[in-house]
Amino acid sequence: MNNSYKLIEEGRKDELWSKHCGYLSLSRKEFRDIQTRLMLEQITLLGASKIGRTFMGEKMPSSLEEFRQVTPLTKYTDYSKFLQEKKEEDLPEKPYVWARTSGKSSALGPKWIPYTRAMYDRLSDPGTAAMIMSSCSQPGDVKLERNDKFLMATAPPPYLTGHIARSVKENLEVIFLPNLDEGEQMPYGERVALGFKLAMREGLDYFFGISVVLARMGEQFEQQSSNSKPSKELRNPTILWRMLKAVVISKIQKRDILPKDIWHLKGIITSGTDTEIYTDRIEHYWGRKPLEGYACTEAGNMAMQSWNYKGMVFFPDNSLLEFIPLDEFQRNKEDPSYQPKTLLYDELGLGLYELVLSNFNGGVLVRYRMGDLFEVIADRDEEVGSELPQVKFYSRSDDIIDLGSFIRLTERDIWKTIEATGLEYADWVALKETIGGYPTLHLYIELTKAGSVTEDKVQEMICQSFSVRFSDYNDMKEILNAEPVTVSLLPAGAFAAYVKSKVEAGAELAHLKPPHMKPSNDILMQLVSIPKVSNQ
Repeated sequence: MNNSYKLIEEGRKDELWSKHCGYLSLSRKEFRDIQTRLMLEQITLLGASKIGRTFMGEKMPSSLEEFRQVTPLTKYTDYSKFLQEKKEEDLPEKPYVWARTSGKSSALGPKWIPYTRAMYDRLSDPGTAAMIMSSCSQPGDVKLERNDKFLMATAPPPYLTGHIARSVKENLEVIFLPNLDEGEQMPYGERVALGFKLAMREGLDYFFGISVVLARMGEQFEQQSSNSKPSKELRNPTILWRMLKAVVISKIQKRDILPKDIWHLKGIITSGTDTEIYTDRIEHYWGRKPLEGYACTEAGNMAMQSWNYKGMVFFPDNSLLEFIPLDEFQRNKEDPSYQPKTLLYDELGLGLYELVLSNFNGGVLVRYRMGDLFEVIADRDEEVGSELPQVKFYSRSDDIIDLGSFIRLTERDIWKTIEATGLEYADWVALKETIGGYPTLHLYIELTKAGSVTEDKVQEMICQSFSVRFSDYNDMKEILNAEPVTVSLLPAGAFAAYVKSKVEAGAELAHLKPPHMKPSNDILMQLVSIPKVSNQ
C-alpha cells in the first residue's frame, strides 16, 4: 500500500482522495459488503483465540447473521479479566500498542484496549481524511501538502489521540509543533504554549483539539493580545512580519488581534459533545469552522463530517456497526434481561440509536455496547453525493435527564439553552430532583461576574429560554401547574476551586472538571460549599 505522503509527493491527489474520502460515494449495499467481508475475516481470527471463543462459543459462526445470533451484546466488564491484566496470549493477535481511557471511565479504573499493528496503521487513514475534508470545498479538492504544520492540543500516548498522532506522522510526514518526541514529555499546557511559539516562526496549517479548548484558546489569545508587550521574539523577521500583518488587519476591523489574523489555517479538526455549542466561536477566533469527528478508545476514528459540516458518516472499515433502536433500548433499560434487537448501518432510518461495535483487524471487542446514542438526521446527503445515513452524536445513554416522560434532555440540549440566554457564566451542572412532588431539572450555575445578575433574574432567563426551545416544557408546566426548571447560583470561584483540588490530588486531565450531567452528591457538595470570594 502506498503511503499517503508518496501520493502527495507524486501529485497523485485523485488517488489520495479516493483512498481517504472514497467511502462517501459508497452505496448502502457496497458499505454492507465491506462490513460483511471484514467481519468474516475477523471471525476467523476470533475463533482461534480464547477471548473469541468466550463470546462466540466453540463453533465458529459461518455468516454475519449467525455471528449476530450467537454472540451476546457485551460491556467492558465482560473483558476485564483479559484486558486489565493484559493477557496477550488470550487475544486474537499480539497487540502492537495498548490504548487507555481516563481513570474513571469504568469501575475498574481506566479501560485498556489492545491495538494490533493493522488497527494502529489504520488510525492514520481517517486522520488524513479529516485534514483533507476540513480544508476542501468540493470532491477531489486536496490542499494537503507534505510538511504541513500540525498543532495537536490533545493527550499523548497511551491515550488514543497520542497513538493517532504517531500513526499519522508515520504515514503522512506532517510536522507536529512541537515534535512528538519532545511534546509527549511535557505537561499539557507547556506543550500547547510551545506549539504556538513555534507556529509564530514556522507557520500553522492544521489544528486539532477538543472544542471547548479551542474556543478558550481563542478567548485567551484575544485578551492577551491587547495587553501584550513587545518581546525579543519580534527580532525574528518572520515573526515580526506575521505580527505586523495581524496588527494592520485588527486595526482596520477595529478589534483586538485574533488567531485568524496571524495564521490562515487550512483546516480545524475537533471532537467533543459540545462541538455544536462552540462552532461559531471557533470560527470567529480561528477563521474556519471546525470539522467534527467521532472517535473512541475502543475502536479509534469511527465517523466524520463532510466538507459541508452537516451530518457525520461512519467509516466502513473500522468496525462492524450495529445500532439498537430507541424503543429496543428503552425496553432493555426497563428489563435488563431483555436482549435488544439491532440494525446494521445501511438499515437505519431517521431516529435515535445506541451504537454497538465489533472490532476488525484482530481487535478483541465483539458486539460491544458503547453507551453512546446517535441521531440519524438524514438518510443521505445529496450535496456531497452520499447515500449513507447522516448522523450526529446525541448523548451518552446514561446522561439523559427525563422529566416525567414530558421532556428528555441531553447535555447538549441544556447547554444550548443556557447559551441562548446570553448569560456570562463560568460553568454549570444539572441533575434531576423531586421538588413539590414533581420531577424538576435543577441547574447549578456559576456566573462569570458574581452579583452581576440576581438568582431570580437568571431563573427567569433560563425558563424563558426553555419555553422558546421546547414546547414540551410549556406543556409540562401547564399540565402540572409547576415549574419544571429551577436555578441555583453557585458561589464565585466554585469551579476553579474544584479544578484546583483535583490538580492537587493528581487527577488526570479528563477529570479536572465535574460532569455537567448528574454530578454525584460529593461533587455537588464540594461546588456549593466553596467559600464566597470575588470572581475578579
